[in-house]
Amino acid sequence: MKKILLIVVIFAFNSSLHSDSTIALKKIKPKTTIWQDLGSDLKYFAVDWGAYLTCPFRMDTKDLIISSSVIAGTVLSSTVDKDFRNAVSRRGFETYNHDFWDAPTAYGFVQYPSIFSGVLYAIGLATRESEIRKTGRMLAQALAYSGTLTIGLRYLFGRHRPFTSEKNQYEFSWLNTAGDTQSFPSGHIVVAVATSTILAEQIDTWWARVVLYGFAGLTAYARLYNDKHWLSDVIFGTALGYGSAKFVLNREREREQNEKQKLKKKGGGFSLYPSINGINAVYLF
Repeated sequence: MKKILLIVVIFAFNSSLHSDSTIALKKIKPKTTIWQDLGSDLKYFAVDWGAYLTCPFRMDTKDLIISSSVIAGTVLSSTVDKDFRNAVSRRGFETYNHDFWDAPTAYGFVQYPSIFSGVLYAIGLATRESEIRKTGRMLAQALAYSGTLTIGLRYLFGRHRPFTSEKNQYEFSWLNTAGDTQSFPSGHIVVAVATSTILAEQIDTWWARVVLYGFAGLTAYARLYNDKHWLSDVIFGTALGYGSAKFVLNREREREQNEKQKLKKKGGGFSLYPSINGINAVYLF
């Protein structure tokens, strides 16, 4: 009873300063059930995937400028692919060589972040921690969406990897699925950058961004150093991984914003919504 009175007093005090007030109540449990959360997450996964695939048909001027810049940067960087390879890459090495570069290489191996996203989602779902659950779901979304496009582009271009292209960087076997013709774009980079973007932006601290984006950078260098990709493969893969993750994050932020708008339209009263610190109770005056 005392706790309820205390909340009412705080709300009354804050109403003189703001039109709405928020207090974190970590012990309050969400109203939805596990099955409801699972169902809504599956719906978001499917709806967002459709929006992702049809995104090129809804581009505005800003989107067109960014996309054109990425394509132009990829093409321009391809002109120095061979020189960059000669300066950076070591010849005759495998993907894993029992050295320092194995760790950042593994970071871009899609199975590991996929398993991590599943574990993260399961923990969030079971413990009713919505932010953990959403982070797991968004990571899975980013990996699935960017992976779809990566596989399609690899099949379409069939670009030869550096260690099979001693002549030049412009050897393509169109519509080919052979492993040595799967250079563009770099799948490891797409995975590493997408993973780092989701986790860094969800943690939302400077040190998380430094560590996670820095590790993705090491993954990029490892792929170049081990002679598995051209520079332009890495540049386009970086843009694809980052863009896919930001798309997923923006879709989630839009949903959260829409929920807040709905609360405001309903007028006064108590409402609950999840946050990174727990469950927030909001009273609108």
